[in-house]
Amino acid sequence: MIKRILMLCLCALTVEAAPNPNQAVDPDLELSLLASDIKEGMEMTIASDGRVFIAERPGKVKLFYPDKPGQLIELIDLKSDTRCEAGLIGIALDPNFDQNHWIYLQHTVPVEGDKSHYEHRLGRFVFKDDKIEPASEKVLLKIKANSVKRIHESGSIAFGPDGLLYLSVGDNQIRSEYFYSCKTSANSNDLRGKILRIRPTKEGGYEIPKGNLFPPGTPKTLPEIYIMGLRNPFRIHVDQKTGWLLWGENGPPNNWVPGTKLDKKTIPLGYDEFNLAKGPGFHGYPLVIADQRPFTHYDYETKKGGPIINPKAPLNLHNGNTGIRELPPAQPPLIWYEGNQKEFPEFGGGGESAIAGPIFRKNNTYSKKLGLPDRFDGCWLIGEYARGWVKSVKLDEKGEIEEIRPVLPTLRLGKPTNLKIGPKGRLHVLYYTKDNKGTLVRLENKGVIEGTIAPGLVMGLEAPPKQLKKSKEAWAGYQLMSKSDCLNCHQWTRAFVAPPYFQIAERYKADPTAAETLTQKVVKGGVGVWGQIPMLPHPQHNAKQARNMVDTILYLNQLKDKK
Repeated sequence: MIKRILMLCLCALTVEAAPNPNQAVDPDLELSLLASDIKEGMEMTIASDGRVFIAERPGKVKLFYPDKPGQLIELIDLKSDTRCEAGLIGIALDPNFDQNHWIYLQHTVPVEGDKSHYEHRLGRFVFKDDKIEPASEKVLLKIKANSVKRIHESGSIAFGPDGLLYLSVGDNQIRSEYFYSCKTSANSNDLRGKILRIRPTKEGGYEIPKGNLFPPGTPKTLPEIYIMGLRNPFRIHVDQKTGWLLWGENGPPNNWVPGTKLDKKTIPLGYDEFNLAKGPGFHGYPLVIADQRPFTHYDYETKKGGPIINPKAPLNLHNGNTGIRELPPAQPPLIWYEGNQKEFPEFGGGGESAIAGPIFRKNNTYSKKLGLPDRFDGCWLIGEYARGWVKSVKLDEKGEIEEIRPVLPTLRLGKPTNLKIGPKGRLHVLYYTKDNKGTLVRLENKGVIEGTIAPGLVMGLEAPPKQLKKSKEAWAGYQLMSKSDCLNCHQWTRAFVAPPYFQIAERYKADPTAAETLTQKVVKGGVGVWGQIPMLPHPQHNAKQARNMVDTILYLNQLKDKK
């Protein structure tokens, strides 16, 4: 943290301000759109050959092939129980997937004999011939949920470098129930509000590895628990070099205790966190939050507060606690934030919903041309669902912050839910949208997009207007556009990453300088006219080629059929 404080002081003394959270796409990166029509995409996992497996919350697993841009193959439909936040919420390939073809899914089903309640199942399936066989499921874990009115399910799955499986489980409470999470998150005898760590066996069960938080046989504890004291660790990752466990903690809203007179000094609400754990531990919730800010015990029956929690020796005094009362010392997060705050100005303002990604590590197997630039080595890639951005957090060898920089601004694509590094060192981002048409994008070195991403076919984009063929010049301009990256961001009539071409043409219809202005923008790039979505520069095109493409766009004003 010392390096980070020094960095902020130095930034304050320089002309350049702290990075704007709405800054354009990182200038060294190129954005490609791979697939769309993803319905409530929760998590993805990437095979060694670049295939992307995507878990959709309603219960389907979709497969994206790198050489089949825009296409998604349905592998299975579990028809998951989707009440509240439940469903198919986690996915991961076995470390030896190329040999055993095992795929792990965290999904929700009604409790046998009681369909009014549900449970989460961690199941191992067999992938074969572009299908996941339902009958092949081996159920490793069952986690019973409280009731259909509870939320915070998490469900992310990750494997460590030693083959151990990590599973995040939410507190399964509702936001207004202050301290009820003491029955789950801070309860050592409950699997909820935790990150579990197990070793799957060939037979379909699991073993307890050494080094979890509670040794097997410890009274009032469960040996699967690795991390406890969590509210909603939505997405987790394990660094393959160090074994560090990474997650984003979706914290409580700041109006969590309606009808009481308790203030923020008594109950420090509203914080989200990014956590890095080097070993097992208790991470505070709902007794301690953010930079070791303690809660005050609250009695719902008397409507009065009690003693202040001691972060170094927290006590779980809730009547519903079936575990130990004296908990391990609370561990602080790496990053905590709420609204606009001074500690992390790079985050800007807005709501909070932390999405953890992986740490990028240079690898000899990564493509030197396609993979992220070397300066990303050691950077933790994180996302923010509520604010929509993706950033990189440069970490030193001890896991301390050196620098935070923007990677992707808020895009029209939606809100990021999952970040993964592919086998060639490229960053994949899964987006979630309210209209159930989420997208999968990829970031790589600028100017070297791999040829398998076919412009005009990615995501099933609109075909060009047929009337373009009536103009030899307009059609020639379209041919140039289709061979460039233009159609990765623009459609003809529908808003996409960038505004549709018909809308651009209409906006500049009465501007006599439009052709020259837009030509310069194609070549040099720009941002601000249509919001914060950047127009990247295209030095690979000369002015004549850029003008030809611009003329094609402006020609759209002459078409009667504007769809």
